[in-house]
Amino acid sequence: MRRPLIIGHRGFAGRYPENTLEAVQAAVAVGADGVEVDVRPCREGVWVCHHDRTRKGKPLREWPLAALRQEKVPSLAEVVEAVPEDRFLFVEIKPLAQSELLRLLDPLQRLLEPRKHLKVLSSSLRVLSLVQTVLPRATVSWVVDRVPSFLPAGLELSPHHRLVEEMRGFHVPLNPWTVNQKPRMRDLAALGVASLTTNFPDRALEVLGG
Repeated sequence: MRRPLIIGHRGFAGRYPENTLEAVQAAVAVGADGVEVDVRPCREGVWVCHHDRTRKGKPLREWPLAALRQEKVPSLAEVVEAVPEDRFLFVEIKPLAQSELLRLLDPLQRLLEPRKHLKVLSSSLRVLSLVQTVLPRATVSWVVDRVPSFLPAGLELSPHHRLVEEMRGFHVPLNPWTVNQKPRMRDLAALGVASLTTNFPDRALEVLGG
């Protein structure tokens, strides 16, 4: 059986500051099959890599790009450049207002459309639906922390790893997160998941093979 893809969660978050270029480059260097980052827009409408809605108590959309760079928050463009074309790029778009997303779809399309190995994730079905209109070749995956009562056509699932056993009946690729313990890595690989997102890609490579 082919092993699952090993995806560095927010880069190499177990050993480096998450969602930074340092973490992304480290995940690539250790041999991860791909990298996952979270993205939100900053004040200028540039997509940047940041998990939380706020930074130091201030909404991220109020931060100018120059100030974020001083904080070592990279733009998505910098991450795209740092991840080789033969690796997977998992981009999780955090929920935002539909009007804001519509305004920022064009720059997102320009950044991501050339990528061959691309997966766009979101906990928002509305976000995924809009992304599919501009990135029809991208795989889209619904991030869930509970078993959904339905599954829209054309979606993969990105469940919390504890839900995988319950979701096998959906018969779609499963991309569980965040899988950090070696026994759990082995168990999920044996279940045939498509990928494992982990804070420790080096550990997953050690357990499952390069």
